[in-house]
Amino acid sequence: MLLRIVRNLTPEEVEEKIKNFEKAFGMSFDKFERLFLKKRLNAKSSKAFFEWAELIDSYKGYLEEGTLDYTVEEIKDLKPEHVAMLTPKRIELVYQLAASRVESINDLAKKLRRNVKNVYQDLQVLRKIGFVKLNKRKGKAIVPETLVKEISFIIR
Repeated sequence: MLLRIVRNLTPEEVEEKIKNFEKAFGMSFDKFERLFLKKRLNAKSSKAFFEWAELIDSYKGYLEEGTLDYTVEEIKDLKPEHVAMLTPKRIELVYQLAASRVESINDLAKKLRRNVKNVYQDLQVLRKIGFVKLNKRKGKAIVPETLVKEISFIIR
């Protein structure tokens, strides 16, 4: 089954994409930008310039403000066993994370009226498939955050 997912990238994913551009073009973004401004790039490289620039800008915003806003659209071909991971409880969990602010896994479990251990286990599954991330805050609190903005099932 195909899933169309609109989600935020994590800072680590943005860093990786930036490194991949540096490796692919064999130079830093600054040097690449100078070539772009001198109109020494072909059409394919020009397209890459805009994506790379957006990644750099988003990452700088993350470093300065602590928030990262970089969204991608992906089509994933999920095996039946992965589709089975998207249980109604897990989908409800993602929805709750998107709809309200939570302070911790305990807070999320209370809002969902579910056992903390089960919520934590579901969050681990959702983290592995890239739907949520778990941020450690001061102290021991782990704050879950949704990466997914939209999920569409594609049936062909």
